[in-house]
Amino acid sequence: MSFAPAHLSLLFHIHPDDDPLLHGSTGLGICLPQGAYAALERQPAKRTSIAFYEGKRKVKEPVTRRAVELALDGPEKLTFWLRREMPLGAGMGMSGATALAACLELGVDLERAMRAAHQSEIEHSTGLGDVMAQAAALRDGPGARLVQRRSPGVGGDVVTSSLDGALALCLCGEGRNTSDVLKDDGWHEIINGAATAHPLPPLTLRAFLKAGRLFSELSGLMPPEAAAALAELPMGAVGTVAHLGTAVVVTGEEIEPIAAELEQFGEVRRF
Repeated sequence: MSFAPAHLSLLFHIHPDDDPLLHGSTGLGICLPQGAYAALERQPAKRTSIAFYEGKRKVKEPVTRRAVELALDGPEKLTFWLRREMPLGAGMGMSGATALAACLELGVDLERAMRAAHQSEIEHSTGLGDVMAQAAALRDGPGARLVQRRSPGVGGDVVTSSLDGALALCLCGEGRNTSDVLKDDGWHEIINGAATAHPLPPLTLRAFLKAGRLFSELSGLMPPEAAAALAELPMGAVGTVAHLGTAVVVTGEEIEPIAAELEQFGEVRRF
């Protein structure tokens, strides 16, 4: 069984390119120790066939399917069993995590799996930099990690650091469709303007969340359900929304009271 971590995108700047491997984003995020798992049963075949199951339910998984096709060497009959610890549409980068985990389960190396998963995300407008962050977190070590993507696309400069504080993640709201924003050129201009409003912060959790909050407010990407949850934070707590979704991530000196306050808005997980 192979694993790829969830990635909470806090701030991003879009860098378009005709080459899907170079098209991507720079920005800030957090990779978590929870994410997506993929197990595989494979058989020789004259033509490739790929099936995906989540529990007992057969699922389509177009992003993961395309990534697997890109990573394959030849025809095979493939059956994947998927398990996701985070919901889709919440801003956790789960489409990229699922695609990356499935490609790794094929037995290809991290570089090849990353290229295939990233290209599929770009082709489907479901992510820009999640796979780059997730691959860097797998490269650098286990556990939750801060991720700074300094240049876009495959081969870009990505730096990670161990999380330097406790955080609470609130799965509030019903999620949003990432592609609705990524396919809209008007949103691109707004997002890039907000992303360049301040320099990239140092690699600390509080600095990342402060920068993410400013970006979210300047870009207009703060959904009402996330804003309502953040409005209830106690003095000294810092938080923002995970893009492009509705989940809220928060840190503070005392994480338990913060987590308890957030529970009125949705399931809360502590890291």
